[in-house]
Amino acid sequence: MHILFVTSEVAGVFKIGGLADVSLSLPLALERKGIHVTVALPFYKDIDVSGVKGVGELAVDFAGNREIVFVFSKILGTSGGTLLLFRHPRLHSYHGSDIEEAFAFYSKVISTFYLYGTHLLKYPVDIVHCHDWHTGLIPLLIGERNKIVREKETLQSKEVKTIITIHNLLYQGVAKEDVIQDLGVPRDVFHIQKGKRGAAVSFLREAFEYADRITTVSPTYAKEIIEKSHHDALGNVLQRRRSTIAGILNGIDEGTWNPKSDTALAQSYDRTTVFSVKPALKAHLQKEAGLPAEHVPVFGFVGRIEPRQKGIDIVIEALADLLTTTPMQVVILGTGEPATVGALMQLTKKHRDKLAFVHAFDDGLARRIYAGSDVLMVPSKFEPCGLTQMIAMRYGTIPLVRATGGLVDTVADGTTGFVFDRYAGSDLARAMMRAHALWFGDRRAWKKLVQTVMEEDFSWDKSARTYIALYRKMISE
Repeated sequence: MHILFVTSEVAGVFKIGGLADVSLSLPLALERKGIHVTVALPFYKDIDVSGVKGVGELAVDFAGNREIVFVFSKILGTSGGTLLLFRHPRLHSYHGSDIEEAFAFYSKVISTFYLYGTHLLKYPVDIVHCHDWHTGLIPLLIGERNKIVREKETLQSKEVKTIITIHNLLYQGVAKEDVIQDLGVPRDVFHIQKGKRGAAVSFLREAFEYADRITTVSPTYAKEIIEKSHHDALGNVLQRRRSTIAGILNGIDEGTWNPKSDTALAQSYDRTTVFSVKPALKAHLQKEAGLPAEHVPVFGFVGRIEPRQKGIDIVIEALADLLTTTPMQVVILGTGEPATVGALMQLTKKHRDKLAFVHAFDDGLARRIYAGSDVLMVPSKFEPCGLTQMIAMRYGTIPLVRATGGLVDTVADGTTGFVFDRYAGSDLARAMMRAHALWFGDRRAWKKLVQTVMEEDFSWDKSARTYIALYRKMISE
């Protein structure tokens, strides 16, 4: 079995968010189980060229021109997986002003490679596994039938199966309909939407219409997006295709996230030494964050500083009262939306001895927050999967989460963390006070909680087995 795994980012090569971690860890986990995986990625100008070798050139027709795309390869990780890099000026930057056009071109590149370039690979491609809106046009472009109206299959669609995995439905990739002419595909195969800026195409909508399977990164998120009524560019396609949707929980790389070998920490530890080492790591975090070395619970937050998803707005709301009345400390790390960043900075000035906010992206500090905090807050408005709560448990820190998406699938209230339902600062504050009361009031119960969360298994092996079962089912159909 050979999977062409198409993504816009890969950890260790080019990273924007959590998709990069999945794009490295899942292929490597599949490789360990005997599945051949080739990962495809644009060759952005920021990518390190060491270890890269030329493979060939690809002629891609786009926007009325024949473009030459150079194909390179690199070893992925240490398991022998292959990373293919596609180089062209249109793909030099992820953050270009015409990002939709760039990824429309990338989709055309990958579809052209599938149709004419896979002889460069060791094995024929059985499944093209696409990720998020960036790759959403690929199932359509390689000749897939429309899965809703059951149009006649082409030779291409019979030969290959396709999956689109949703990592975050918030981002759909909506472009002006001009992109259709650039792609050189008949207009009537698209599902044109009427938007505020005129007629438009949703990359994710086309993926949902044409892919053989749709997956999300947790079972609960799959259920949530099916049940939600969509009045935007997606229409009700997810409800119509609900029988093809599966939620497969992401894992974390237990080699990358391991307190026993994490070089960002002053001391290493595991389940047997956590209680002797964690106090020193907490003191180190307090000092680094500029907080006094007090015997109080430390609550951490690592994530984007924006109110659309990650819940920082209700964190600010909850802390406005708690920091005045409660012996506690909070360390927040992240970057984001200026107005919310400003509000957080104002709150920090008011409570310098209790609240530390670092407006930065700092992987080392994030790891020290995972290890040195007592509680990690993940109060998301919605959360497709979430990795931080799993990482926190791996480091012996108790997750405090809202009951949504993958947070429901990974944290059990009272057993492996603290869970609250309603998206409101008052409800978050009550959950924080429950954690606060247990930390101060019952040290034996708290230590049992720490031991329990450190025994949880969030490795990629389980996810890889589930994907392999899905792949085999698709191939047999």
